Amino acid sequence: MNLDLEKLRNQKPTYSPMYDVIFKCLFGNRGNEKITKCFLEDITGKQIEEITTDCKLELQKNSVDDKKMEVDVIAKDNQLRKYIIEMQRKAYDYLPDRFVGYLARTYIADIKVKEDYKTISRTVMVIVMEENFPNIKEIEKYHTIWNIREQDYPEKILSEKLEIHILELEKYKKQKKKTGKIDMWLEFFINPYGEEVLNMARTYEELRAAVEQLNMLEADEEVRRLADAEAWARYDKFHQDAELKAKARAEGLSEGRAEGRKKGLAEGREEGRAEGRAEGRAEGRAEGRAEAKDEIVKKLKAKGMPLNEIAEITDLTKEEIENL
Repeated sequence: MNLDLEKLRNQKPTYSPMYDVIFKCLFGNRGNEKITKCFLEDITGKQIEEITTDCKLELQKNSVDDKKMEVDVIAKDNQLRKYIIEMQRKAYDYLPDRFVGYLARTYIADIKVKEDYKTISRTVMVIVMEENFPNIKEIEKYHTIWNIREQDYPEKILSEKLEIHILELEKYKKQKKKTGKIDMWLEFFINPYGEEVLNMARTYEELRAAVEQLNMLEADEEVRRLADAEAWARYDKFHQDAELKAKARAEGLSEGRAEGRKKGLAEGREEGRAEGRAEGRAEGRAEGRAEAKDEIVKKLKAKGMPLNEIAEITDLTKEEIENL
């Protein structure tokens, strides 16, 4: 296929390369091995002589109770080294554990009973994230490489046979340089018919092949059907999540109001009790003082003190004194 790239310049693709079915076809279909090989070489920085792709996307289960695991693309090179390629659009907290599970299952998938563990081939996982990866948001670089390392001796790798590459498109957009080969592929995922990609595709054969494959897949009726189904599923999921959040918020507000009223009533009762106790103490003290004053008046009268002097001392009227 010899596509005129100028016709695609700055067009918006019907389907993004990040669509699940598009991504799997681009890097997993037979006939696209050169695209996959070039992509892996550019990401890992290691040369691959030959590669085969396997579109079987389910890792085999050993029993009915085993967790079903599906990956986007699994490829093998001529030395039987395995490569997992994953496109992940949404960031979920469980992703680190899920991807480690994929890597572990793929790593031991080919070993047979009684075989030497040294026969296990190297397994590399490449994860392309549309959103930021859950637990490494504070790391600014958009391409991170992960191995099993010793905590106090990070330069020491436990095994060279396991490696994970994480590429984060959100971080790339903020600091992209458009200079390296990795950036070229990330640009392709973001804007496959953009000027930067099409200019690089003129001199980079495999990138041009990826652009042409995308254009061809967009015209494939079965691929379009699957891509449309995926788009509607994402749309429905988005609105379901929005409805659940709105419902949870409404329930939370209702519960909050009820709890607030209950708490307010309890506080009101407590304040009422406190005020009552305070008023009772004040009234008691006042009554006690009045009774003491009455006793004093009675004693002064008994001693024969004139009423006008008692009145001056106690602030009582003559009538109040006479009545005591």
